[in-house]
Amino acid sequence: MAELAQRRLVDLVTAPRSVVVVGASADPAKPAGRPLAYLGKYGYAGDVWVVNPRHSVVAGYPAVPNVLDVPVDAAEAAIVNLPADQVPSALHDLDSRGVRVAVVIGSGFERPDSAPRQELNRFLASPDRRLRVIGPNCVGTMSVASGTHLNFSSVLGRGPVRTGAVALITQSGASGNGLLMSILRRGGGIAHWFSTGDEFDVGALELLAGLLPRDDVQTVGLFLEAITDLEWLPEVTDTIARTGKRVFVVKIADSDLGQLAAGGHTGRVVGSGDISHAVLRRAGFVRVPGIAELADCLVTAQIVGPLPPRPRLAAASVSGAGAVVLADHVQQAPALSLPAWEAPTLGRLRAVLADRVELHNPMDVPFLGETETFGRTVATLSEAPESDVVVAVESSLAHDRDVLADVLTARPAGASPVVLSHLSEDDPIPEDLVVRLAAARVAVVPTPERAVRALGLLAGSPDAVEPALRAPEDLTGYLGLPDIAALLPTDFPWAPWVSTPDRQAAAGAARRWGYPVAIKAAGRTIAHRSELGAVAVVRGEEQLADAYERVASVCAEHGDEVVVQQGAGAGREVLVAVLRDPEYGLSAVIRPGGIAAELLDDQVVLWHGWSEAQRLAVLRESRLGVLMSGYRGQPARDVAALNTTITALFTALAEQPVSFVELNPVVVLPHGVRAIDAIGRK
Repeated sequence: MAELAQRRLVDLVTAPRSVVVVGASADPAKPAGRPLAYLGKYGYAGDVWVVNPRHSVVAGYPAVPNVLDVPVDAAEAAIVNLPADQVPSALHDLDSRGVRVAVVIGSGFERPDSAPRQELNRFLASPDRRLRVIGPNCVGTMSVASGTHLNFSSVLGRGPVRTGAVALITQSGASGNGLLMSILRRGGGIAHWFSTGDEFDVGALELLAGLLPRDDVQTVGLFLEAITDLEWLPEVTDTIARTGKRVFVVKIADSDLGQLAAGGHTGRVVGSGDISHAVLRRAGFVRVPGIAELADCLVTAQIVGPLPPRPRLAAASVSGAGAVVLADHVQQAPALSLPAWEAPTLGRLRAVLADRVELHNPMDVPFLGETETFGRTVATLSEAPESDVVVAVESSLAHDRDVLADVLTARPAGASPVVLSHLSEDDPIPEDLVVRLAAARVAVVPTPERAVRALGLLAGSPDAVEPALRAPEDLTGYLGLPDIAALLPTDFPWAPWVSTPDRQAAAGAARRWGYPVAIKAAGRTIAHRSELGAVAVVRGEEQLADAYERVASVCAEHGDEVVVQQGAGAGREVLVAVLRDPEYGLSAVIRPGGIAAELLDDQVVLWHGWSEAQRLAVLRESRLGVLMSGYRGQPARDVAALNTTITALFTALAEQPVSFVELNPVVVLPHGVRAIDAIGRK
């Protein structure tokens, strides 16, 4: 297939010289009629071809009855709005006409065994295909500056879209439409929006790789259910690092029920939230919890603009409680700070407020009906040299919002930006004032908490610690230590062990190795040995007989076998779980091991798609890695050997029919590691 990828693909779909609309309705109110109406209404300057077998003229454009009636190379891009059973043949015909990219609107391809899906798969697998396909099951694409609206979004029905430096990529068209509406109503704008739908061909990461280098894009927001094109992640990672541009992402379907819902809606398989968040965070994405917060970040990013490292916030609230909320949330955002006021700023504040309030940061300005006083206070803070950005909390109970807008929009051009919020989301500032404020670098975010959260994310506040992965408890089909060992290389760093069918065999192994030794269940049916008494540490020969009989009795009751294992020596115990994630493939989760595994939530995720050097860097930078590096005089542990062991697990398990392997504990020694216990599942 001829290459049309990444930036060339994005450049073509955002500004094609010519477009063909397949399945155009003559009724501009219908979804099938909107794309043609939008192209004519919002300034698309290229040639437009229309395919409609029932009309010779549609919306003022001449129409042809069939795609094959479009001359070869007459159109570069297409939008296809046809029933599912007609889409594959239309795409084949578009490909034969030299069209390079098609946006497929319609649904009906969710079932993998359906005839339209199988026919579409055959077309996409064709080695001679030159046509790239966005969708199906999407709202389409939008590029404001060029007027290329290959979409049926309801947002354009309100009027023209404001141009901004934000790009959106949303797998959900409805969620993307709502996100765009929120951005525009709050005074923001966009450059491009890609609704990608099922992503049978073009995926979100490929489009992101093409968007990031563009001069008209400074910030990108993504709404993802599952990543379908991980092969583009290395280039995206490099481009984020090179450009320094912010990429905010909502990644949904983290819960088991959410994953099932996503699979039913789009036919995609989604994976573990822990792994996804770790991989995306390492790539440079900034994760946000939901679509409302994504809108906050995108609006704030383009209205407030870039912030310096650890920006200084000035805060003022009409409510004392609002001031406390601001202070609490700033304290929870390590990337933000609340400076004290220097004498010149204090003097300017006294000129506005006299001695009516205490002059500290954040400031309570609780005056009802004194809008100008509140506005002048906020304006004074925005001109203070100690502040990089101001957060202000207003209320319709206390303020005339028209007057407040007059005061804030009259600030000098060099003043710091302001983020204005309400005490309640149900007490919003009217949209016309919000748009007016945005032009004066005043962003409106509905609540104080969300305002601080958006600024923290914009400034680089780290994600919260992700919830720890838990090993499944159903032992049906589980593999024990002997089964796992058979899958791994013979030089894997086990603490030496042998199966022992009787007490004499256990005693012989102990004499060869020396004491202490552990006598325990192999783990085929017993996962938590200590809870059942299926493990005993034997420090001398006189203890061996009783210990063996106790463990053997438990193993016989549960259908497990007995092994004896040499002591591993003193070291840091960690748990290493390797999962075959349906979205990301093999990934390892490292947590505190031994008896601490279920008490502590610290963890680090290592992905097989990173190089061994990248995994080592992630491991060393984690809190577990710091703890093992000689933290506060503790003995340093061999973190590099732990990383090498995980690489060996990835290599050995890559082709094995195993979905889950847990080593617990792995003892990290000053030199080398020793793996003790193992359990797994096919």
